[in-house]
Amino acid sequence: MRKTLLWLLASLAIVSLTSLADGAPLEVMSAPNLLRVGTAENVFVECQDCTDADKRVEIHVMNHPTKNRRLATASVTLTTTNKFQELVQIMIPTGDFSKDPSNKQYVYLQAQFPDRLLEKVVMVSFQSGYIFIQTDKTLYTPSSRVNFRMFAVTPRMEPVERDDDNQKDASIDIEIVTPEGIILQLDPVSLKSGIHSGDYQLAEIVSIGLWKVVTKFHSNPQQSFSAEFEVKEYVLPSFEVKLNPTSPFFYVDDQELTVNIKAMYLFGQEVNGMAYVVFGVMNDGQKKSFPSSLQRVPIERGVGAVTLKREHITTTFENIEELVTKSIFVAVSVLTENGGEMVEAELRNIQIVTSPYTIHFKKTPKYFKPGMSFDVAVEVVNPDNTPARDGTVNGFTADNGMARLTINTRDPQLTITAKTNDPRISSTRQASATMKALPYITKSKNYIHIGVDSAEVELGNNLKINLILNRRESHDNDITYLIMSRGQLVQKGRYETRGQVLISLIVPITKDMLPSFRIIAYYHTNGNEVVSDSVWVDVKDSCMGSLKLESSRPPRSYEPRRMFGLKVTGDPGAIVGLVAVDKGVYVLNNKHRLTQKKVWDIVEKYDTGCTPGGGKDGMSVFYDAGLLFESNTASGTPYRQELKCPAPSRRKRETTIMDVRTSLLSNYKEKLQRECCLDGMRDTLLSYTCERRVEYIADGEACAAAFLHCCKDMENQRADSKVESLQLARSEEDDNSYIDSNEIGCRTKFPESWLWSNITLPACPGRNPCDTTSLTKDVPLQDSITTWQFTGISLSTTHGICVGDPLEVIVRKEFFIDLRLPYSAVRGEQLEVKAILHNYSPDPATVRVDLIEEDNVCSSASKRGKYRQEVQIGAQTTRSVPFIIIPMKEGEFHILVKAAVKDSSLNDGIMKILRVVPEGVLVKDPKIVILDPTNKGVDGEQEEIINSGIPKKDLVPNTPTSTQISVTEQVSALVENAVSGNSMGSLIYQPSGCGEQNMYHMTLPLIAATYLDKTNQWETVGFQKRNEALQHIKTGYNQELTYRKTDGSFAAFPKRRSSSWLTAYVAKVFAMANNLVAVQTPHICEAIKFLILNAQQPNGIFKEDGPVAHGEMIVRSLVS
Repeated sequence: MRKTLLWLLASLAIVSLTSLADGAPLEVMSAPNLLRVGTAENVFVECQDCTDADKRVEIHVMNHPTKNRRLATASVTLTTTNKFQELVQIMIPTGDFSKDPSNKQYVYLQAQFPDRLLEKVVMVSFQSGYIFIQTDKTLYTPSSRVNFRMFAVTPRMEPVERDDDNQKDASIDIEIVTPEGIILQLDPVSLKSGIHSGDYQLAEIVSIGLWKVVTKFHSNPQQSFSAEFEVKEYVLPSFEVKLNPTSPFFYVDDQELTVNIKAMYLFGQEVNGMAYVVFGVMNDGQKKSFPSSLQRVPIERGVGAVTLKREHITTTFENIEELVTKSIFVAVSVLTENGGEMVEAELRNIQIVTSPYTIHFKKTPKYFKPGMSFDVAVEVVNPDNTPARDGTVNGFTADNGMARLTINTRDPQLTITAKTNDPRISSTRQASATMKALPYITKSKNYIHIGVDSAEVELGNNLKINLILNRRESHDNDITYLIMSRGQLVQKGRYETRGQVLISLIVPITKDMLPSFRIIAYYHTNGNEVVSDSVWVDVKDSCMGSLKLESSRPPRSYEPRRMFGLKVTGDPGAIVGLVAVDKGVYVLNNKHRLTQKKVWDIVEKYDTGCTPGGGKDGMSVFYDAGLLFESNTASGTPYRQELKCPAPSRRKRETTIMDVRTSLLSNYKEKLQRECCLDGMRDTLLSYTCERRVEYIADGEACAAAFLHCCKDMENQRADSKVESLQLARSEEDDNSYIDSNEIGCRTKFPESWLWSNITLPACPGRNPCDTTSLTKDVPLQDSITTWQFTGISLSTTHGICVGDPLEVIVRKEFFIDLRLPYSAVRGEQLEVKAILHNYSPDPATVRVDLIEEDNVCSSASKRGKYRQEVQIGAQTTRSVPFIIIPMKEGEFHILVKAAVKDSSLNDGIMKILRVVPEGVLVKDPKIVILDPTNKGVDGEQEEIINSGIPKKDLVPNTPTSTQISVTEQVSALVENAVSGNSMGSLIYQPSGCGEQNMYHMTLPLIAATYLDKTNQWETVGFQKRNEALQHIKTGYNQELTYRKTDGSFAAFPKRRSSSWLTAYVAKVFAMANNLVAVQTPHICEAIKFLILNAQQPNGIFKEDGPVAHGEMIVRSLVS
């Protein structure tokens, strides 16, 4: 394993100091700078340096921007008992906000202290919880049923329950999205204890590809959650192939790369056979193989190895430097020694690199405190972004590839350079990275630094925190610390200093801190400056509680149909969703599974913090940590205007990169030797020889040669595995050495998943508290010979969601049949099916094999009842028994094979369903019809006749057809808004001038305030501008009253005659302004009274006695 040595170079400086003035008690309000709607949030209030009487603090949430509705309220009393600090819980109801996800919406958060009001405009988030989606499998065939389960939790990871008091709904909307993006809406459902189980039936003719289950809270449709599953035609393999390279990258100076191959049957036995391997490179998304790398290697006792040599690459690409940043792939096809089955595997993303390492400073703060220690988090990763473990960093990198180093600082700018020093790599190939850190800005030259002794901690451990103080005053300060996790304040505390410069605190790691948390510490100086620091701490992925699945009576393996005792242990009272899945499903598709890591990755996506810690000044520390801060003396944090910030992503956990697909050959587009070889290894339904098949190759002599070589090799493998068998002339003759065929049981049920059910763990016995309780569920195992993976996901009211480690249960027999059938067969075409005999007894055996007759399937058993063979099989081996059949009719038919061992009780029977389809290929003919009843219809109705574009002469007779219609809304052209919040800012200024000019200038801030209120765009011009706009409206209102006459009318100047137009305009504007500022009702009503009694004539026309002096007002008002 490579070791990584990092040299840290830092340039440091000395700073000057300043003195401070005396300070006063600090009253503080802090909370997340994104308040979630519909869920409980904690607001922190405190008074530092308060020692006298109790202080009652009222917390209010008001609507924005009008501040005329109180949305939530709470109160707390600060006393010496709680050290004059407390977390106050509030909940903002969901019913007072727009459902438009594009609108930015805000509230006022207020803390009313006895002597003052602290207020902050806070952005609201509709991320009121999480929905985690589990499907019973990752892969489905057409016509199958997709089972899904929803787990809905609050940000506190508590099950979502209906709460009428806070207008909180517990229903969710569910959609199924096809690969084409067509949305299939399902009925809304109500959650029960935070869980819902449902299903979706796939059609027989269905789109192949990735589908999605999408769900969202009915009350908060702004946020959706999804899970993917794949639909394809496939047959489960009986064994698994894993590829493990000796290095996750190919260094340009390396001479070779070895890939280890491991092939294991799903029931735990090793595979013997042959592997056919080719390497290549991914170039702009296309595969380019290395023809000279084509190899055949033996697989013995389940293992083999293949080597890519440097000359394999340079034969195709002379200059290997041109391939840097591209990746190598290796494709492997393993054929069993009896030729009965081939399983394909592919490994990608083996990066070609000039340096095997990359260095990141993602977890290092961007700001440091001059004169104090600075924690540098160096992350070293491999080219595939997995952690580089055991690398020397003047110490060692941990399993997560991280090393935390501490350096001393002095200079006004800190430059840090990290460089690898691997003796096996030339100096020009070493990886290096440089970052610059800037000094924390403070007027008083006071600092606080938080130091932690670990870059990653575990649940239940204690974390030692060092608070290092650098103060320029003798006054002792109270240090407040807050802990924030998952966007919520979860802990608070205070430490009273007595002249210390180093304070050590022990913080227990609790479930509320998963998956990561931030510690924020601060104090205020005599000059009323807030000095602060923060640090981000990662918690190792684990459950908040516990869940364990185990066998109640654990033998090494089980036989089909035997009872199995599943013991489930977890949090008392938790609901556990169970499922058992054939491991073969995960061989084909191991993606899209819900794991505990995925749970925390989803939660981390909504982390409101923006940096790994620190900040450029005292307020930036809070803002970057995802908190707002407001106080009576110090400055506050800026307003947050975006839901997301460019927070660093969590480091990638080490995983095995493998994408196993049975349809690999059909996905290749390049026509090179590799494809020709793999085509040659494929079975064909026609009984053509390799020599005849190669005649159809039209891709050149090289391709034909590769095809013939691989085809003949496959043919020889099959021939070697076959042993001459004794074919009985009369199937009705019986041998007393064998068990009667009618007494042989038959395995018929082979579900890919089962046990889709929920159980509830019992509560703790009596009144005694307990950590876990258990429940045992006895279930009969299915007929499959495989490994079942039992998975449990629990949801608890106290410990959230927990995805337990899968329990693997091997089901096998000492002797059994594996009947290999294709996904489908074509009516009237010859087909070879194989019965693979597995004998894991210590003795060789003579086996009688019976193929049972089936109507509409032509075989050697037709008109005989059964076709019988007698074959020899060695101890601890397998062998293939082929049968030729011809299905004569479309539909589903039973293929039944029975086998018995001579002079033994060992026997097995198996029946599988053969799906027969008509001749021809499936053709899809999409049609797009625009529905526009207004313009294209008659009397509001539009009728369209849709005809298939497929000619009738091309249709196979008596075959099914399917018509699928989806109606979607027509996407309108994007129209750019002519009016925006930015343009409104220029309208906010103070009115002035005569009666006409004043009204004109008063109208502009009134229009701006009204528009920005309605569209929630005050953040584009600044929230403080609203008060300015309201003040200008008041000024214009008061100034206009000087042009008001005793009869309620208005004129441009006091001595001019009243203007009907101006009076009407004033009445309209005053009525609009009344929604924002206080306008006396008579000023509006008397103006309208004047117009009716004095200006309106009998014919309805208004006369004008005082013409408008500024004609541009009329034009602009008409335009507006």
